[in-house]
Amino acid sequence: MSVSSRRPRGLAVLLGTWLLAIAGIGVLVGSQLLGALLAEGTLPSVFVFTGGLALVFGYLSYRANTNRFLSRLDVAPLTTAHAPNIHASVDRLTRRMDVNRPEVYVARLGQPNAFALGNGTLVIDQSLIRLLTPAELEGVLAHELAHLEGYDSLLRALATSLLRTVTALVLVVVVPFVVTVSIACWGLSLVVGRPVRGPDSVGSGLRSGLHRLVMSLVVMPTLALQAYARRREYAADDRAVAVLDDPLALARALKKIQRANEPGRGLLSWLLPNRQHTERTRMERAFASHPPTDERVERVREAATAARASAGRAGSNTSTATEAHQGW
Repeated sequence: MSVSSRRPRGLAVLLGTWLLAIAGIGVLVGSQLLGALLAEGTLPSVFVFTGGLALVFGYLSYRANTNRFLSRLDVAPLTTAHAPNIHASVDRLTRRMDVNRPEVYVARLGQPNAFALGNGTLVIDQSLIRLLTPAELEGVLAHELAHLEGYDSLLRALATSLLRTVTALVLVVVVPFVVTVSIACWGLSLVVGRPVRGPDSVGSGLRSGLHRLVMSLVVMPTLALQAYARRREYAADDRAVAVLDDPLALARALKKIQRANEPGRGLLSWLLPNRQHTERTRMERAFASHPPTDERVERVREAATAARASAGRAGSNTSTATEAHQGW
């Protein structure tokens, strides 16, 4: 009985010792490689060179994907004869903004929407033209032109490529370290007679923290890019307010687009939950590329009110100065 009870324990100790030896070899090899890279100054050079390549490939991918995306859409050029008001709005806005005049296309996107592509292309869904008034449509166009003015698509593509590349390089260093620590903890658990997994295992807290670190490294680039996209949406709204004759038209357009895209507007709405009138969870807000429409509408209204008040004060000051000059 004592022999049979010792045999599994002896196998566990042997396996644990073998795992500890593997972990020790991993630490030795990894420390030697990392020390050599740091001593020769190779590691910073690798990051710089790889980052440069990431930016180059990001730009090439951005150009290729933009053209490929446009070719896959059901689009047609929107001529001046068919939409003189839209072209007049585009001409007026491009004169006020630091942006070249884009090519304007009409598309069948399946929902009221408009977007700007980085190659100087503006795509408008045909249902959006029917949904909005000319002033409201001009507000949407100003928002999209602001994206072109800020090179938002290009900067997002470059940031995506760079962040993913840097994250991959960091993971190349971190993941082997996490694996080595996990193997060492498993080996120690077997040697001292503890469970390999669970809260009673050796280094359970350390391993959980390292696993969360790896998951954070995987998720953080996406969260950072989505946060950047939301900031650029706010910035495009602010820029549109600054150049529009009727800034509140953008707020009205956003509300109309929101209502038109609600699930309740479709024939199968009874199958779909209406998420427009429910609060987003913290996770949904973190991974969303656009801020909530209600928040955007409120910000646009506040900015439009502030702009009108500022213009009114400026006009009043000008009138007072003119009267004083005439009296003098």
